[in-house]
Amino acid sequence: MNLPAFLCPAPIAERRPVDPASEAGRYVRTFLIQRMIIGVLGLTLPAMLVFGDHYVLHGVFANDPFPRDSESAYYWSGMRDWFVLTVATTGFFMIAYKITEKNLDNTISILGGVAAIVIPLFPTARTGAEVAQGVPETPVQKTFGGEKAVQHVHFAAAAVFILALAGVIILFGLRESGRLPHGSRWSPRFWRDYHFTCAGVVLVAFVWIVVTNHTGKPHWALLAGETACALAFGASWFMKGFEIEYVLGRNRL
Repeated sequence: MNLPAFLCPAPIAERRPVDPASEAGRYVRTFLIQRMIIGVLGLTLPAMLVFGDHYVLHGVFANDPFPRDSESAYYWSGMRDWFVLTVATTGFFMIAYKITEKNLDNTISILGGVAAIVIPLFPTARTGAEVAQGVPETPVQKTFGGEKAVQHVHFAAAAVFILALAGVIILFGLRESGRLPHGSRWSPRFWRDYHFTCAGVVLVAFVWIVVTNHTGKPHWALLAGETACALAFGASWFMKGFEIEYVLGRNRL
C-alpha cells in the first residue's frame, strides 16, 4: 500500500556540500545553527522559568509552592514573556522547518508547531494564590468560556506538542542510521540510538504526566514531566545541529 507523500518519512539527507564556505554550504551551516539554537531554548527553558522567577524576579506569591506546578504556570509569573517567547519561537521554527517538503517529517513538525503556538495563546488556569492576589483573567479566557474552558484547549495543545516532538525525534533517529559519513567521530548507529533515547524520554515523561494527573501527584509532578520533555527535546535538536567542524567552516570529510 502506497501512503500519501505527506505520510512518508523524508529521505536520508545527501552528504553536505564539500565546501562549507560555498553558497550551498552557508545555507546548510545556517540551518544547523538554527537547530542548535532551538535545542538551547529547550535545554534552558526549565531552569530559566524556575530560577529566573524565584531568585531573579522574586515572583512567587506568598501561598504558591516553589517550584510552581508546571512550566505553563509560569505564564502567570514574571517569566511570562520568556515562556511565551521560547514556546512560540519553537512553534514558528517547527512550522517553517521543512515547509517546502511534502513528507511525514513536515506533517508532524507543522502539527507540533501549531500546537506550540496555541499553548501560550490559551493559557493554563490561574492558581488560588493568583486569584487571591487579584491577577485578572486574560481577554482570551474572558472571550472563550472562562479559564477552565481555555485550559482544556491548553492541555490538548500541550499533548499534541509533546507527541509531535517525540515523532520528529524518532524520525531523526531513523534517518541517522542510514546517513553517509559527515565528520562525526560517532557511528550512525550511535546517533540513531541517541535520538531514540531522547524520544523515549519524551514518551515516558508524557505517560508520567498523564498517570500522575489522574492518580494524585506531588505538586511538582507535571513540572518534572515537562522538564524531562524539554531537556530531551533540546538535547536531540542541539546535537542534530552540532556538526561543529562543518558549522565552523571546516569540512572533515
